[in-house]
Amino acid sequence: MSFIRTFLFLLLCTPSHLIAQNIPLPEHPRPDFERPQWQNLNGYWQFQFDSKNTGLQQDWSQSNNFDQKILVPFPWGSALSEVKDEADIAWYQRSIKVDASWSGKRTFLVIGASDWETSAWLDGKLVGTHQGGYTPFSFEITDHVKYGQDQKLVIRVDDLRRDFTLYGKQGYGNARGIWQTIYLEARGSNYLDAVHFRPDIAKGMATVTAYLDQQTSKDLVIELEISNGNPSIKIQKTVPAHSKKISFDVSIPKARLWTLDDPYLYDVLVTLGGDHLKTYFGMREISVENLPGTDYPYIALNGQPVYLQLALDQSYHPEGFYTFPSDQFMREEIELSKSIGLNGIRTHVKIDIPRKLYWADKLGLLVMADVPNSWGQPDELMQKEAEYHLRQMIKRDFNHPSIFSWIVFNETWGLTTKVTQGSKEQNQYLPETQDWVASMYYLAKSLDPTRLVEDNSICCGRVTRKLISTAGMPICLVGNGKVT
Repeated sequence: MSFIRTFLFLLLCTPSHLIAQNIPLPEHPRPDFERPQWQNLNGYWQFQFDSKNTGLQQDWSQSNNFDQKILVPFPWGSALSEVKDEADIAWYQRSIKVDASWSGKRTFLVIGASDWETSAWLDGKLVGTHQGGYTPFSFEITDHVKYGQDQKLVIRVDDLRRDFTLYGKQGYGNARGIWQTIYLEARGSNYLDAVHFRPDIAKGMATVTAYLDQQTSKDLVIELEISNGNPSIKIQKTVPAHSKKISFDVSIPKARLWTLDDPYLYDVLVTLGGDHLKTYFGMREISVENLPGTDYPYIALNGQPVYLQLALDQSYHPEGFYTFPSDQFMREEIELSKSIGLNGIRTHVKIDIPRKLYWADKLGLLVMADVPNSWGQPDELMQKEAEYHLRQMIKRDFNHPSIFSWIVFNETWGLTTKVTQGSKEQNQYLPETQDWVASMYYLAKSLDPTRLVEDNSICCGRVTRKLISTAGMPICLVGNGKVT
């Protein structure tokens, strides 16, 4: 324990230029969704603020004159980025070279998260624009790549403050621009967009649902190998022509359950033609069960009631804001939580970094995962933004066994509307907003019926939180796990 405290003290007190490496956060950002051919683009980029928003008009995508540098993936304004916060819009530029061995595959630029509107150009040609601040997105660059040759990649990020965007508690330190790992990736001609595992402990199996990027033009074979099963497991299924997804059951004999004391992960290799993907899952189930000998319902892990001991996790770093300085630091966050007696954390109004969730999976810590809130009014744009991030969060994080609850809203943050009554203007939580809040709960349950869904916006009281059980029954979590 003293070693951990010493390590954290030295890390926090060490100047950022000594912490930062040429390639900070060199690990693959998603151990739950990793392809073998990838290239990390973290490190120093040329950088330029665009305070007057003239870069598009002046065609900065062709420019070679950016006069600053920034350490990616740290958000601008953070100490680790080595750039002060001086504007709402900024441009990044660097040279890339895609390995010649990738020729014949589809090549993508992938960004783990960038806040808020992100556009990219390769050799001056626009390859895509994305809006959103917390979840990964990618641009296909296959048609523009000159394999084995240096090319210029330029990225513009517009983080102008918009009331409808999901801001959460960035007041601690803004997530401005690129704030998660950026990388290149080779995929097959037909590739896997997501692969989700739904365990069934009683039946000793897991239901696998594989999502493809597009409908197939012909039958395709999907192969799945679980290398550390008992015994190892290999299975093949045919994805019928004109399909975009396939679901099938896989028997898991002598299943080793994921528990807080033994957080066992099954390692999986999924192959679809020329697309290869490493992922993992845990054999565990979340439910609501009565405490033995009582009629008190408790949240349960694998059918056993759990006395929850959770803390609110702001998930911030003083020098990196939303972004942690190293993978080791993220691991230490989980280890420290366990060392003080916690068995879970609630990541508060921030969709967290996948590698931190990985360490929660690997080391055995429960997680409540939040959708961030806006600070404007719940108009059409805000509702669209919230729904998009809920969908993307569940899609990205479905396989993390540590996550036991999705939190859709925090209290009524961003859910009140300004109305005029007589001569006074008031903020009110309108019935139509409440109906939309309820619809978001049902959306979350349709996307993932295996976990609890929490809605803090209709609290049972200041001390309690409203939850919905996996069976769809409204319940309230009180204190350390009891539900009413």
